[in-house]
Amino acid sequence: MENKIYRKYPFWCLAGPLLGFLAIQGTVRFAIQFAIELPYALQAYAGIMRDASAGGAVSMEGILDAYLQAMEPALQLISAHRVEIAAAASLATVILTGILFAKDRKLEKKVGVILPEKAHAGRYWMLAVFGFAGSLAATCLMTMMQAAFYDSLYQQTSAETYSSPFVIQLICLGFAIPLAEEFMFRGVLYRRYRERQNFWYSAICSSILFSFMHVSVTQMFYTFLLGLMLAYVYEKFGSFCAPLALHIFVNTGSVIFTETGLFLLLVQDPVILAGATIGGAFICSVMFVLIQKTGGKDNYIR
Repeated sequence: MENKIYRKYPFWCLAGPLLGFLAIQGTVRFAIQFAIELPYALQAYAGIMRDASAGGAVSMEGILDAYLQAMEPALQLISAHRVEIAAAASLATVILTGILFAKDRKLEKKVGVILPEKAHAGRYWMLAVFGFAGSLAATCLMTMMQAAFYDSLYQQTSAETYSSPFVIQLICLGFAIPLAEEFMFRGVLYRRYRERQNFWYSAICSSILFSFMHVSVTQMFYTFLLGLMLAYVYEKFGSFCAPLALHIFVNTGSVIFTETGLFLLLVQDPVILAGATIGGAFICSVMFVLIQKTGGKDNYIR
């Protein structure tokens, strides 16, 4: 990209959308969880009032125990639908990020920014191969990391995430969440960094913020590297569709490989697990070389 865009408030043009993204996610998540918990809370309140009206002794400890007992099914329900809640909260942010994305593209045209050449749709097969192979290699590598450095938070998150029905996982993890995250972290943040900075600065900063959206250290390391690759294919393919497609392929691959039991089969033999990791990494390296050759002179990474 050439012809830099200078905004009046450079800090807030980055911090504002991110804070709005987090606020919308948090509000929607809270609203859904509150709607689930409210009937159980009212049930607990009715039971406490009934005991009090019957003349029974009501202590703070008894009230707390009754409340926690009544709320246990609600917490189990929230945990069981963790993926759906996360997807709904993510999709709610698309209204904000979609508007910002469209305005930024109009501003680029108005200023006359020279954009990278868009790659032909026929080259997107490379992203599919890279996404599925990368998903296999990354998951196998993280499995080996867990054997050496056990991350209980990562294990708990993975167990809850992949406990939902297969179709729900495909819709939520394979499409809804990648769409929301790509609009925010590549469509808005990366492109706004790129208005004044070189590729590596923009890719690293947006990837760090992207990694902070994930709770465990293992996930943060993985998503940081994924963020760099997503920014790279955005630059090389010259289209927002490229990082979105790659993100969808990576997540979908993980869902399919988990559902089919492939990962469980691989972890039974360390040699096979290592071989799958190396094989997936090799395929990714071949695809990366092909991706490097994508685009015209304006797609050169600076």
